[in-house]
Amino acid sequence: MTTFERRGMTEEKRPTLEEVKAFIGKKKKETLEIDKSMIGLFCQCIGDTNPKWQDTAPPGLVTTAMISGGALAIEVPRPYKRSVAAGADWEFFKPIKPGEAITTTHEFAEVQDRSSEKGPRVLLIYKSTHRNQKGDVVAVSTNSIMSY
Repeated sequence: MTTFERRGMTEEKRPTLEEVKAFIGKKKKETLEIDKSMIGLFCQCIGDTNPKWQDTAPPGLVTTAMISGGALAIEVPRPYKRSVAAGADWEFFKPIKPGEAITTTHEFAEVQDRSSEKGPRVLLIYKSTHRNQKGDVVAVSTNSIMSY
């Protein structure tokens, strides 16, 4: 009997690395309609009064609205008890205009074993492609979560 069982608590069974890897390739889509009021409220929140944002969304809007949605939208079990955001990379290709519908395809892309003398850990990597209603790629993001 473990210490947890003696105290009336049971430890949650964690998935193996192979079980987590089985989720690679899993995808989820979501769509966000961009309108002027959304852009205006976002600019107000960040304190950016630049008039150029009247006709174009600041790049930060998509990073905030769809921020690692993949990491939350795709239910991938974590192999270890603790997790922390481990960074994100964004590439922007086209401006986002009011009236556009941005469809994001999130994909669980990769598991990297990053174990060290400090203990077991893995990077869970999610890739997201953001397209406008014409199918044009407006941005691509890669987000990582460290499970340890």
